[in-house]
Amino acid sequence: MSLIQTLCRLQAVDQEWDEKGRRFQLVRQRLADQSELEKRRQVQENLQKQLSRVRTALQDAELRMSGLQQKIATVENELYSGRTTSPRELANLQQEREMHLRHLSETEDEVLMGLTQTEELEEAVAKGAQELDRFEKAWADEREQLRAQYRELGARLQQLKSEREALRATVGRAELGLYDELRKSKGGQPLSPMKGSMCQTCRVTVPSNKAQLAQSGETLVCCEGCGRILYPE
Repeated sequence: MSLIQTLCRLQAVDQEWDEKGRRFQLVRQRLADQSELEKRRQVQENLQKQLSRVRTALQDAELRMSGLQQKIATVENELYSGRTTSPRELANLQQEREMHLRHLSETEDEVLMGLTQTEELEEAVAKGAQELDRFEKAWADEREQLRAQYRELGARLQQLKSEREALRATVGRAELGLYDELRKSKGGQPLSPMKGSMCQTCRVTVPSNKAQLAQSGETLVCCEGCGRILYPE
C-alpha cells in the first residue's frame, strides 16, 4: 500500500476502534449495573415485610379480641349468676363489662382493618412476585445477549488493535505525528477525500500542484480549508 492508502486504512481502523470501544464500554457498564433489578427486588421484599407486619398485628388483635370475649363472658356469668347481690359489686361488674365491650368494639374494628390490609397486601405481593419473575427472566435473557456482545466486541477490538499496531509500524514518525495530531483535533477524521481538486469535507478547491501531489499517494498534502490530509476519492 502507498502511504496515503495506509493512512486511509488506519483511519478506518481507528474510527471502528473508537466506535467499537464506546459500545464495549457501554455494554460493560450495562452488565455491571444491577440497580434496576435490585430496586425491584427491594420493592418486593418491602411488600413481604409489610405483609408480615400486618399479619402479626392481625394475630395480636385477634388474640386480644378472643381474650376480651372471654373476659366479657366471665363478667356476664358473674353478673347474671345471682351470686353477687351487692349493688356496689354489681355496678362494678357492669362498668367492667362496658369497658371490655368498648375495647372489644375497638379491637374488632382493628381486626377488620387488619383483614382488609392483609388481603390487599397478599394481592400486591402475588402480583409483584409475578412481575418480578417476568422481569428477572427478561433480565437474564438481556444479560446473555449483552455477554455475547461483550465477547464479540472484545474479540473485534483485539483484531483492530493488532491491525492498528501493524499499520502504524509502517508509517514514518513525522507522518504518524501529523496523523495523530489531526485525528485529535478533527474529531477522529484526520483525512478527507478529494474529488478532482476539491476537498469533499470543506468544499475548498485545492491548488493544482497540491492536487497532483495528493494524487500520487506518497506525499501528504493538507487541505488549505479544513487542514485535513487529502486523498483521492
